[in-house]
Amino acid sequence: MSRVVVVDDHPVFRKGLIALLRAEGYDVVAEASDGLEAVAVAAAERPDVVLMDLSMPMRDGFEATARITAANPNIKVVVITLFDDEASVVQALEAGASAYVSKQADPEQITGAVEAVVSGAMWLGAGVARPALSPAITETLPGRLTARETTIADLLSRGLTNPMIAERLCLSTKTVANYVSAVILKLGAADRAEAARIVREARRHRSS
Repeated sequence: MSRVVVVDDHPVFRKGLIALLRAEGYDVVAEASDGLEAVAVAAAERPDVVLMDLSMPMRDGFEATARITAANPNIKVVVITLFDDEASVVQALEAGASAYVSKQADPEQITGAVEAVVSGAMWLGAGVARPALSPAITETLPGRLTARETTIADLLSRGLTNPMIAERLCLSTKTVANYVSAVILKLGAADRAEAARIVREARRHRSS
């Protein structure tokens, strides 16, 4: 069971996240209401995942994320915020966040982001700006896709839908969606169609 810390300065929203995560089987071990407290709690509890708001007193979520991931790279940070602009996404990823989700997202998007980072993938939620990867972000990503991501990228490029990929690989559709999100992010694509085009072009280049 993954251990989670929830950080948000709005008590009602924070309690709602905690209830959602516990209903999905996650072990919420602590909560914090500002960035300074978040850093201290993460150091004490050493959770698997931290859900991090950005706009908070004492220390904002960007600085808290940077401090947490610098101290313990094994902790995955899922940013959940009202900011969905490209600059905020880039800054959060450069600080070390592994996922970025809007507070207006469906609960499935939030739990999907947590599941993705636990499995080692990255995640950008629906409606969140998808920036071109800067060198600073690229350095934080693997130099290439993992073996599983490569397989899924290949099937994606051949026009298979998520349910079709899931059936072929004996995975859940939700797990495939997480991998597809990671592929899109690592390839710097805007969406699955562009990711598929990038993979097809790479395949043609290798065969030429």
